[in-house]
Amino acid sequence: MEVSYLRLEPSADLSELVGNFWFMSGAGPAAMPGGHRILPDGCMEFVFQLGDPFSERRPDGTWRLQPHHLLVGQMERRVDVKPSGRIRTVGVHFRPAGMASFVPGDLSRFANRIVPLAPVLRADLPPLLAGLRSSRRPERSVALLEDFLRGRRTLGDPAMVSASSRLVRESGPVDLAALARRFRLGDRQFRRRFEAAVGLGPKRFARLVRFQRVFEREREHDARAWSRVALDCGYYDQAHFNRDFRAFTGVRPRDIVRDADPLTAFFLSVSSKTAAPARR
Repeated sequence: MEVSYLRLEPSADLSELVGNFWFMSGAGPAAMPGGHRILPDGCMEFVFQLGDPFSERRPDGTWRLQPHHLLVGQMERRVDVKPSGRIRTVGVHFRPAGMASFVPGDLSRFANRIVPLAPVLRADLPPLLAGLRSSRRPERSVALLEDFLRGRRTLGDPAMVSASSRLVRESGPVDLAALARRFRLGDRQFRRRFEAAVGLGPKRFARLVRFQRVFEREREHDARAWSRVALDCGYYDQAHFNRDFRAFTGVRPRDIVRDADPLTAFFLSVSSKTAAPARR
């Protein structure tokens, strides 16, 4: 049994904050027998399970059933999930500082956490959920989600949207002190505001971006060795890259390629800064 995937880009007025909307569907657990690895990518998400919920592996190896509607915070380690039944999932993939315009408070409180969405938003979710369940076209679901987001949108922290975008764009090391001065902030104030808006401190975020960039380059140049790609992306040597890889994924680079499930490949594409989502 197959799982189908789709992602659509946001409207222009939300594109600075939302990376894409993604959709996944499948008949049941047999469609994903090996489960799925969620890998850190430097972004946060809203996830709506319109079918049956997924199960998440706890640190002790046991499984817990997730809520149907989730806020996925900044992850610094791999999370293993698997479907419990019919798969019908809709996700909002925010840009690094994008969620701060829709969720109040310091977003670092969600680091390495997947939590129920409703208590965080304190919003009337049932009308949105009813619309998503009855929608038969992804484009209609995106329109519903965009209307919901526009109704919640606040100013957020535009400076940190710009700062995080700068870190994503830069191919080499970034002088964070100079970046702070660009926004007329001291080092401590910059670090505090960045962490509140992005969910991670700037150094940790830059490390995640570098890790994610290796995946992008490897997809674009399949013939190149992991070690060469890692060096091109700013790692000192293969050992340096391997340490980060194990910290973020729990496995070796060749293992993630050998064992990657289709959903992992899809989400690496969803998170990619280079792969373009489908237009509506």
